[in-house]
Amino acid sequence: MSSRFPGEIRDPETGKLDLKEVWYKVRSAFAVLLSLAVFVGGGWFVYNKAHDSWMDYRTAEDYIGEGVAPVEVTIPSGSTTTQIANILLQADVVKTAKAFTREAASNPDSAGIQAGRYNLRTQLPAKTALAMLLNPKNQIHNRMTLRDGLRMSEAVTAMAKATKLPKKDFQKLLKNWKKLGLPTWAKRGAEGFLFPDTYELADKPTAKSVLKSITTNFTNVTNDIQFVDGANALGYTPYQVLVMASIIQREAGPNPDDLPKIARVFYNRLDPKLWPGNQLQSDATVAYANNITGRVYTTDAERALKSPYNTYYIKGLPVGPITSPSKKAMEAALHPADGNWTFFTVVNLDTGETAFADNINDQNANAAKLQAWCQESQANRDKCNGK
Repeated sequence: MSSRFPGEIRDPETGKLDLKEVWYKVRSAFAVLLSLAVFVGGGWFVYNKAHDSWMDYRTAEDYIGEGVAPVEVTIPSGSTTTQIANILLQADVVKTAKAFTREAASNPDSAGIQAGRYNLRTQLPAKTALAMLLNPKNQIHNRMTLRDGLRMSEAVTAMAKATKLPKKDFQKLLKNWKKLGLPTWAKRGAEGFLFPDTYELADKPTAKSVLKSITTNFTNVTNDIQFVDGANALGYTPYQVLVMASIIQREAGPNPDDLPKIARVFYNRLDPKLWPGNQLQSDATVAYANNITGRVYTTDAERALKSPYNTYYIKGLPVGPITSPSKKAMEAALHPADGNWTFFTVVNLDTGETAFADNINDQNANAAKLQAWCQESQANRDKCNGK
């Protein structure tokens, strides 16, 4: 008599498949798989529903992700947090104003949001939008820079280029300089008063608004360094010290430590005990009088020009500034270094190294160093000749 072990699907006597047993096992396996599928499917269904509910909750008031498209947003001056939130909402930067105001309320830095234009993205989380507004890299700047030591004509060119306004707009206002808010001690115009700095421009600047911001800055800086009181303490008028500062600025190299020394040289040349004749003999004033730029040397003919700005021709200070001096140049004019120097010369145009002397022999030796430097290469010769 034969016996069958549980799970066998062949007849032990014939060796053939027991189809009933096969069907039984297939049906059982199918039932297990079906149950598993129902279980997994039901679980996935529940997960999807839970996930969708969670996402709906998360995105009801706020976006998620990293944003979609670039967008430019303008924050007007004096905007409140609520106003900023509404501006962002209108630009589709945030999903709700509520989300942004909530984030701003929890971040004390939000009070530091600056007025201006910003590069943002649409559909940002409110927290990300706030962080982007607080990052200066995202602000769109419309800036203008006036370099140290520009003449008024050079400053007009720079202002016109930065603002895309005609030069004539600035020139017309500068002719009527008494309405620009210059100090009461200004005498001969705006030359010297167009303070060198970097200025933030309005989206649509006017020549008047630009010039007013520059002259206001001049007043603020001179008040800060007590320019008027310092000039009086030196025994000069503020205008005279501004003239001196403008010469110092134009004569100086890149080393700021040289400014007070150069100031001392020119003040010493105003002292008849140290410098008979009282002529400053500044090549920078000769260049201004002859309307030339870019050269270290001046010619005999240029130095002979009969001009109230040519300090080889006149005694003492010229009648007005020849450039707009920096704050450091004005401070040097107020606080010259101690010393008996009556000469100085740059000896290396690349480094700006300057040598000082209190006698003509040492000055000639220093001048020879410059001549030698000028002959070292064609590049040096070109620089010395203003090329």
